[in-house]
Amino acid sequence: MTETAQAPAGRCPVAHQPTEQLFDEGYFANPYPLYDRLREEGPAHKVTAPDGSTVWLVTRYADVRQGLADQRLARHPKYNRDGYTGIPLPDDLRVMLATTDPPHHTRLRSLINAAFTRRRIESLRSRVNEVVDGLLDDMAAGDGRADLVTALAAPLPITIICDLLGIPETERGTFRSYTDAIVGTDAERSAQGCRDMVAFLKRMIALKRTEPDDALITGLIEARDQDDRLTESEMVGMGFMILIGGYDTTLSMISSGALALLRDPDRMAELRSHPERMTAAVEELLRFEAPVQNAIRRFATEDLVIGGVDIPAGSAVVLSIGSAGRDPRQYECPAQLDFERQETTHVSFGFGPHFCPGAQLGRMEVAVSLQKLIARFPELAPADDSLRYRPGFTFRELSTLPVTF
Repeated sequence: MTETAQAPAGRCPVAHQPTEQLFDEGYFANPYPLYDRLREEGPAHKVTAPDGSTVWLVTRYADVRQGLADQRLARHPKYNRDGYTGIPLPDDLRVMLATTDPPHHTRLRSLINAAFTRRRIESLRSRVNEVVDGLLDDMAAGDGRADLVTALAAPLPITIICDLLGIPETERGTFRSYTDAIVGTDAERSAQGCRDMVAFLKRMIALKRTEPDDALITGLIEARDQDDRLTESEMVGMGFMILIGGYDTTLSMISSGALALLRDPDRMAELRSHPERMTAAVEELLRFEAPVQNAIRRFATEDLVIGGVDIPAGSAVVLSIGSAGRDPRQYECPAQLDFERQETTHVSFGFGPHFCPGAQLGRMEVAVSLQKLIARFPELAPADDSLRYRPGFTFRELSTLPVTF
């Protein structure tokens, strides 16, 4: 996001008006043709999001990256002056990391950073290996067909993030039903999912107060009850962000990464022969198919200029991470997978103060699951073309990925 005399306000046309329907079934199945079109037509577009809200969609890599770090684009809804509605959040979720700004955000972020230390994440590696091996054993015992979403991509992150938080196994199916509601495009269903998740977390917090353990919810309780560093609502909001972020993004990364490899057998064979390239492959897969396609809305705290387009104060701004990852201004041949790509920076985990705190855990889960999957099943192939994506503006998430092996 650049304010410069060389790019005067209004120089770049606003390509779309809020009434145009851009986000249809075709977009959910494949958003990249629309992103290509929008990037060429202008850097920022006033559009109607799937929930009916009017937002400015920013599509070019340089503007998206700068916008992610620009504190004039704030998360707190108090800056909303342009009629943005979005999903009505329960009171307990109005003070979470995703909806706060410094200095409040800084305090909450320091607590979550303490939970996602490199040492803690590395301590989970053996558990990730164990869970993946068990899931692949179950696949191998079947009839040579499977849905990779239900067999691997969904159960792995549920297990790991619930282990991290200390959620009993008997409660984990309930948790998934709530997250599925939250990430969709039906505002009423999403709002109900948020309310259900808040009630679920409060019940888990009450349980851990009577049955403490060494997991993260107990740690949050101690920060609340002993040091008074968290309010009760902040504790609920922290748990909410960890659950949603740790589950949906990782599910998306594993399933989308597997699909990208299935569609590019040469790259899959490359990783089988050279497993040491998996670290680079994960970064390229993240660029190629960002799990978060469009960042959580921000609000302009003052009049801004993005790429030469005036953005009035109070406007809702959505930074398109999925579009940024396919910007030919930043990447050569962006629609192709290249595990030896020289330009490896991406914004799929965000950038700036809201950079994903669980990025290292997500990378590990993706690397372990994909490496074991392609090594275990050398004949892995798509079963058919019946792929389905969940309708979603924030997350890009396969609901099915049928394969044979």
